Amino acid sequence: MPDNPPRLTRPRGRPPKDAQFAPTDQVLAAAIEAFSVHGYNGVSLRAVNEQLGGSRNLLHQRFGSKAKLWEAAVDWAFRPLVDHLVAGDDESADPMVRLRMLIRNFIEYSAERPYLARVITLEGVAATDRLEYLYRHYIEPIRARYILVFELLAEQGRIKKVPYETFYFLLTSGGSALYGQTALASMMNPELTSTEETRVRLYAESVAEVILNGLALPG
Repeated sequence: MPDNPPRLTRPRGRPPKDAQFAPTDQVLAAAIEAFSVHGYNGVSLRAVNEQLGGSRNLLHQRFGSKAKLWEAAVDWAFRPLVDHLVAGDDESADPMVRLRMLIRNFIEYSAERPYLARVITLEGVAATDRLEYLYRHYIEPIRARYILVFELLAEQGRIKKVPYETFYFLLTSGGSALYGQTALASMMNPELTSTEETRVRLYAESVAEVILNGLALPG
């Protein structure tokens, strides 16, 4: 799974024409960060090139277009998230435990990758080919996996019969919002934005308690 996007600084002066281009992970980390902050329309290949210290045509030569760069950056960012959630799902476990682990794993993974929440928020505003791509490849596979768990718990009379989508938005737009809106969270309480493992785990467990207790039926 990818590391956090490195902090990139543009070197002084114009880079030499034969300068070695940044490694792919560094390029895609810079791209997903740019797309998550400025939105698709606010990003240009030239701006990302300049951030990386490369000549203006290098990204075009490598990816062909901004649309292709966006797609590659999204794949780089979201495919490991899906793999992480699937790997952390014990299908033999009690379904309520599976939901709890989904919440915890999602929040803990998102804590050091704020671009995930920001990209979804920005792209979720309008129906575009980009949103369709995100949904088909990265949202729907997890939805299809866990909606069965959700429906089983409802059939067993263990949770209220509310739509799965209610759970989805409470988790992704509520639970992980802290890490997508770090500037706001810092104004409220700087300690909230700490990515120290124990603090993130405590926050994830708190979110799980709120969501699951709200869903649970007595008995």
